[in-house]
Amino acid sequence: MYNPRRLGTGDAISVFFSRANGAATLEGVAFRSEPGASVTASRTENGAFISRQVQMPVSFEIARISQPVEQGLYATALRHGATDREISALADAFAYDVDFQRDVRPGDHFELVFERFYDDEGNTVRTGDMLFIALESRRGRRAFYSFLAPGDAQPTWYDEDGDSARRFLMKTPVNGARLSSGFGMRLHPVLGYSAMHRGVDFAAPVGSPILAAGDGVVERAGPFSTYGNYVKIRHANGYETAYAHMSRVAVASGVRVRQGQIIGYVGETGRATGPHLHYEVMKNGDQINPMALQVPNGRNLTGRSLELFQIERARIDTIRLARDREAAPHTQTVSAPAVTGQ
Repeated sequence: MYNPRRLGTGDAISVFFSRANGAATLEGVAFRSEPGASVTASRTENGAFISRQVQMPVSFEIARISQPVEQGLYATALRHGATDREISALADAFAYDVDFQRDVRPGDHFELVFERFYDDEGNTVRTGDMLFIALESRRGRRAFYSFLAPGDAQPTWYDEDGDSARRFLMKTPVNGARLSSGFGMRLHPVLGYSAMHRGVDFAAPVGSPILAAGDGVVERAGPFSTYGNYVKIRHANGYETAYAHMSRVAVASGVRVRQGQIIGYVGETGRATGPHLHYEVMKNGDQINPMALQVPNGRNLTGRSLELFQIERARIDTIRLARDREAAPHTQTVSAPAVTGQ
């Protein structure tokens, strides 16, 4: 059953009438209920109406979006045919060395190449595998190819040399946050005097998921002094990370966590003036600036895996070149129009 309240301003509705003796009688209505599907309601012989939802035929393509960032990366990508899925993949791949709140500005450039299923109006019905992502910002240009290495269970992002996009530690362990206070001396917002701020603060709504910056073992989880609800994780190579002021902790001391796993949620417990994540990084006991962190990346391909990756990279580049030629008569276009998706 379709809820007509889901119809929005500007949605097109076809209405059908019959005329007899100068009077018009409603016979049916039809409209797109979602990309790839339509709803029809028609009058039966006894005067009642029956409705049904019809799935429309869909087409497949490998889509390429190559666009400058307008008011924001998320809104620009959606407007040109991407869905939340593709934007999340881009954000995850670049989360290790890009601060999307500070490093990405209007005029920067991004590229996405992905499988897309679309209806007869060009609307995205669903998307498939991601193939390529790139982002050019004030930090330079970074590009990654999706590749399933032999023995792996799922594809991973690699640069053109076969080096993994994954880093030992993430720079920003909470998505969609704003850096509200940096590392170093500052006027303390509660105590009112200058003090060393040994981490960084990310302002975000209460309940926003906080992610483990890297693989490791939870050393502490729960209330801790003025930090409020707090988690500390021990990583390899002498690194530790800490997360404070959580509304709720989602892990327990002694458990092993993986990079990107939710370990808690943003709050304002402890000594805090508003909802935010206080994030610290320690190396051999010394606190360091998380935003200036330089850590090694993850797995780098070698041998036969690297050879297979180079073949896949060449295939993807061929697709990108073909899509670029198709878009040549237009500047900064996508391969086909698309609006909404999952």
